[in-house]
Amino acid sequence: MSLYQLHRCVYDWVRAGEVNSDTAGDRRAGFDASAYELTDEERKAFENKDVAAFYQLGLHEVLLNRFCRAAGFARDDYRKILEPFGVKEKRRGRWQR
Repeated sequence: MSLYQLHRCVYDWVRAGEVNSDTAGDRRAGFDASAYELTDEERKAFENKDVAAFYQLGLHEVLLNRFCRAAGFARDDYRKILEPFGVKEKRRGRWQR
């Protein structure tokens, strides 16, 4: 149940910035994450905008991408953060044995 709450919290945070798109200050300053039943680890990751922790907690990749973009990370920035979690794929052509 908690993972669902994390997804809901992140989605609502991203959406709050899209809906309340004023140009002055942080659009999400009034967002209250206490309404969600998050574990301590999830709450810490959310408050610190910890992309690596979100990935390890199992946040959906599409939602993680939206969160990173909304939080101001450039694609190359969060790609470098997530790079250690990737496994290089060994690829060979079908003619190679």
